[in-house]
Amino acid sequence: MITRRSIAFAALVACAAALAGCMTTTKTVFEQKGITVKLVSKRGENIELNHPVTIAPVRLAHILARVDIRLSVKKGQQRVPGFHIESLDGISQGLARGLKEAGPNQRVVVYSIRREKRFGIFDTKYLTSLIAYVYGENLFLHLSRSDWEIPPRREDRLPEPKIGKFPSKFRILPSMAMKMVDEQSLAIAWREEIFARPTRTRITPSGQMMRKTILMESAEPEIESDSGSGAVEAKPEEKLTLPAGISAKTLRELADLEEQRQRGEISEYDYERQRRKILDANSTSGSN
Repeated sequence: MITRRSIAFAALVACAAALAGCMTTTKTVFEQKGITVKLVSKRGENIELNHPVTIAPVRLAHILARVDIRLSVKKGQQRVPGFHIESLDGISQGLARGLKEAGPNQRVVVYSIRREKRFGIFDTKYLTSLIAYVYGENLFLHLSRSDWEIPPRREDRLPEPKIGKFPSKFRILPSMAMKMVDEQSLAIAWREEIFARPTRTRITPSGQMMRKTILMESAEPEIESDSGSGAVEAKPEEKLTLPAGISAKTLRELADLEEQRQRGEISEYDYERQRRKILDANSTSGSN
């Protein structure tokens, strides 16, 4: 459960980080496949976090897979995953290690560098960085950069993520069992049952991790467009494809079914079967 007290604490952490002395102590606890995890504490802070804490990497992967971001107006206000699918497993492994080894005055800082070939020759590097900690029953996630292209001159000195600082122009979008703390931070009820299963990821028979879109997700915060209308267009793959002339009754049935799915009351198989049954019934009634 995410309480007002938890949200207020996150604001306190941001304030304390800004006022604390410049002396920072860091300890690297994980370094593997482009993922570096450090434990960071600052002189002058007087905050007691609920560390160490054990959260299974697979649960963290399910959590991170449900984090989306809305890019800036200049980038077309696209809704995209906050964590690239190729980096998801490594970040989850490193974050789990960091939370398990952190002390009450240490926050977990994660740097993830993803490489991508261009023209089959040149490596382009992308940085995802975040700060995480647990207070009470909630996991707090401050996403500083998401798949940010690293300029060649910055490869040897990556920018440090800081709570309350927003170097990248995006807005984080909370999913179920999450609440927004600020534009790029979330409070997450990480023990919730929804994170026990892969609602946004699946593993293929070959072992490859894939991401799937959850349709009709809970409402997201709006970002004003250049025209000031506030309207945000969803990506084509996020739209629910429905036949023309669908009835209001069918729409209600589909919405009810989606709510059952989101609450975990039915399996993916039953969801698809019942959805097809509802659409077939609509098609039959429309042809009469």
